[in-house]
Amino acid sequence: MATYNKFQQFVEDLAKGVHVFGTHTLKLGLTNTSPNVADTDVDTTLSPDRIISTSNANEIAAGNGYTENGESVTITTSSQVAGTFTLAGNQVVWTGGPAAMATFRYPYLYNITGGAAATRPVIAWWDYGVGGVTLNVGETFTAKFNNANPGTIFTIV
Repeated sequence: MATYNKFQQFVEDLAKGVHVFGTHTLKLGLTNTSPNVADTDVDTTLSPDRIISTSNANEIAAGNGYTENGESVTITTSSQVAGTFTLAGNQVVWTGGPAAMATFRYPYLYNITGGAAATRPVIAWWDYGVGGVTLNVGETFTAKFNNANPGTIFTIV
């Protein structure tokens, strides 16, 4: 199971109203370089995208089952009950082909509509704790939030 890591900037962005989870589009990208908790944004003007501020982690190369900017996350729950807010989303699946997909280890979540192209707000990343994942032709990788589908991305109490 992957380890969830929150970007510190996400807390400030929440307080400043940067994220509107009912209408904004979230994307899940892939990198093979460890992000840093102090990273602040994703720069989508670069190709490949780059998580910027401290790690400067590049997104994996597009092709062979991976699309630049990552895949959209379908939000299934964006609500609070009894003072606890929950954001949940459907799993994201990648399939390798027509050749092996670039190696990755860290899926990262960001808000593609929450800022300018050079400063897309970061939310979190997951560490799969292995040397890296490479999808050969026809192999799939499924990112499930909280190991469920749909799964809880995060809660705020």
